Amino acid sequence: MQCLRENLFKPIMTPNFTEVTTSRPLKNADLTSKGLLVTAFTLILSIGVVGNLFVIYVFGRKLKSNHRSTTELLILYLGITDLLSSMLNPSLYIYWTLTNFSRWDFGNFGCHIFPTIGPIMTSISSGLLITFAIDRYVAIVTPFRGTLSRKTVSIAFIINIVISTCFYFPYIFALKFDPILKICKIPYPNNNSYGVPNCIFIILRLCLFATVFSFTNIKIFKTLKKRNTSFKRMEDRVERLKQSKKIMGILFTMEVVFTLLVFPRELFYLGYNLFILSTKNSMYSSPTLTQINSWLKVAHTANSCANIFIYSNMHTVYRKHIIRTFLYFGNLKRSRKLSYPTTSYSSEKRSSFMKQLSLKIK
Repeated sequence: MQCLRENLFKPIMTPNFTEVTTSRPLKNADLTSKGLLVTAFTLILSIGVVGNLFVIYVFGRKLKSNHRSTTELLILYLGITDLLSSMLNPSLYIYWTLTNFSRWDFGNFGCHIFPTIGPIMTSISSGLLITFAIDRYVAIVTPFRGTLSRKTVSIAFIINIVISTCFYFPYIFALKFDPILKICKIPYPNNNSYGVPNCIFIILRLCLFATVFSFTNIKIFKTLKKRNTSFKRMEDRVERLKQSKKIMGILFTMEVVFTLLVFPRELFYLGYNLFILSTKNSMYSSPTLTQINSWLKVAHTANSCANIFIYSNMHTVYRKHIIRTFLYFGNLKRSRKLSYPTTSYSSEKRSSFMKQLSLKIK
């Protein structure tokens, strides 16, 4: 009986490095932190789902497949990936935060699947950004050698999914469901079969991303600068300089946003795993580490929302559809209040407004 009692009240390490016991009461600080985390993840969930659904609608339905460029196809794939990431990652962490990491209600199959989909989607998202960089490099630096076709981009997307899933196999197999305690848990990083492959994958992904983005950005910047000097007319130089600054601004924004949101948690996770592997520490956790990891996870997950705002500055068609949608619903609501009794008049007003709105946007 004593052995059973010790096992029941033994601290359990969860994927978020949180020690969970069945008897520890929550303090006021814990409740405040929990409320802030739930609020942050709820905002990410709401903005990510709505925004990425709009991305899929614009680039998947409004733009016909035969008129869709490789850049627009990549945006569509990234929107689908970010939609799944913004749905599953925040939802899972809201559940874990509200339950204090002390229960799991989705069984053994859910334990191996649900926690892995979010990280895999993040890995696929980084792979798509690398494809973005290569596509821009081919289009600007080597335009006469041909460009990436839609078929090539689709094949690269499928390969990206397969590679990202394979790299997370150690994490998938490491997850264990305890049917007695009803908890989904992973082994501690001092387990070499899990910790070593995980560290190698993080290092490879960070190095690949940094190398590709640095190389392509430098090459694109040099190419655009060289082309600017080839124009004799001052007007052409000014116009080309504006376009170059806009392109480099987009490239720099995408790189900085992804680096600031994703890299900190990746580096923190890598440093934690390397520390455990080097010291062979059987258990090391603290409330401070838990809070740091939780908020870094918030930033990591918010990357699926950041791309939505980048698209609005990057793609004219997407921005026009956003403006058109908001103006349409705003005017529809106002017209209903002003002319509620006369339905025919309301329809005429609505159609005339849409014609005027289309002319303004064009």
